[in-house]
Amino acid sequence: MRGFRLRVSTTTERALRDSEMEFRPVTPTDYEPLRQFLSDIGWQHRVSDAEQFNKMMENTDRTVVAVDGSRIIGFARALCDEVSNGYISMVAVMPEHRGRGIGRELIQRLTNNDDTITWVLRAGRDSNGFWERIGFKSSDIAMEKIRS
Repeated sequence: MRGFRLRVSTTTERALRDSEMEFRPVTPTDYEPLRQFLSDIGWQHRVSDAEQFNKMMENTDRTVVAVDGSRIIGFARALCDEVSNGYISMVAVMPEHRGRGIGRELIQRLTNNDDTITWVLRAGRDSNGFWERIGFKSSDIAMEKIRS
């Protein structure tokens, strides 16, 4: 997946007009700033150990980071077999940047809008409305074994 700069000017993202935003894959040099970003917005329980975080990132199939200037303001990651199934594992946008289309753009780039893959996720933090707006539906067939 190639990185690129997006000059935001669509109607949906009017609040970000005139803001230069970059959406691109995460690189190893992003790991520490990304870990700090996630910790700052409430994910410290998942990212407190730098070595474990690096291992998690190295074993992730797809990543997208949203950068405004030099500041990370959004991130998404997924595991995917590239044929049939994908699991969206983490999506985060800085609170002050939510509602501006960044999360939607992260998911579009993460999934490549590929409708041949069934994407699943665990929606949390009262995010069901967001997922429904971008085409996801609740499922009665998913099972999970929660980590201890």
